[in-house]
Amino acid sequence: MSGTVAAATNNSVGVAGVAFGAKVMPLRVCGRFGCDDYDIEQAMRFAAQLPNDSGTTPSRRADVINISLGGPGSSTASQAVYDQVRAAGVVIVAAAGNEASSIPSYPAAYPGVIGVSAVDINKNLAAYSNFGPWVSVAAPGGSTARDVNGDGKPDGVL
Repeated sequence: MSGTVAAATNNSVGVAGVAFGAKVMPLRVCGRFGCDDYDIEQAMRFAAQLPNDSGTTPSRRADVINISLGGPGSSTASQAVYDQVRAAGVVIVAAAGNEASSIPSYPAAYPGVIGVSAVDINKNLAAYSNFGPWVSVAAPGGSTARDVNGDGKPDGVL
């Protein structure tokens, strides 16, 4: 996702980001054995310049946090962290999920989080994308394995 947002532009190489002047604060929240809510919450607190277990904060807080992960579980403790991060002035965007399901996926389904589904080149819900009333907006996704419009090129977002 960060490449879609912040990729360099006007350099005749690859693709252009939609916010090519943006700076990225990469934070690792998943390890060899998966992602733990606690680790995700600590990274979010760090990015928002809130107290966290590292005892440090960045010199500038994030304006937007993008979370391209999720699952079916929710908790009041996690919701409280998302509320604190939002209260610090940070916009939170999260992937709706790729299971073609209407079952809410968290963190995308938490109140105040912008849940994003995917659409194909024809602006139809992508076959894999989650959906439901908890989704706030859809963005281009598609599939790099298909050529829906017949131009000889795959129709997914690189």
